[in-house]
Amino acid sequence: MSAKRICRDALMTAAALLMFMIENLFPPLLAFAPGAKIGLSNAVTLITLVIIGVPDAFAVLVIRCVLGSLVTGNPFAIVYSLSAGLISLGIQTALYMTVFPHISIMAISLSGAIVHNLVQLAIASLVAGANMFPILPLMLAASVVAGLAVGFIAWLTVRFLPKSAYA
Repeated sequence: MSAKRICRDALMTAAALLMFMIENLFPPLLAFAPGAKIGLSNAVTLITLVIIGVPDAFAVLVIRCVLGSLVTGNPFAIVYSLSAGLISLGIQTALYMTVFPHISIMAISLSGAIVHNLVQLAIASLVAGANMFPILPLMLAASVVAGLAVGFIAWLTVRFLPKSAYA
């Protein structure tokens, strides 16, 4: 791995961690969806996937999840964020690698947001020992808002960021 690639991944990770920390200062995205956030750091991960590549996007995600849980003092959050993030990014990667010219970055982001919330509800159900899926409609509403917002941010960045900034 080259020093340039390590620096580029470190910058993307720092940006994602900064977005994560800033977002944690605000209340949930939707009052009726517990813990729902836009997930601005996911925009950085999606941008990394598109402009840098798959291994780098996974590295940014893993490091941001680990550091984010340590910075916030909630190491248990890694169970939710990392597992949901990995599966969500896996779906996004599959969509990007196979059907991207036919669907937009916003659609890929929306798919990732929906999968992310489904995985988090499944994990919450296992941890709590209770069915958490009755709140699925609320979480899906949050997924639509978050997925489209993150996708729009990623699309704008990819569209208008000069190639010289990352090539």
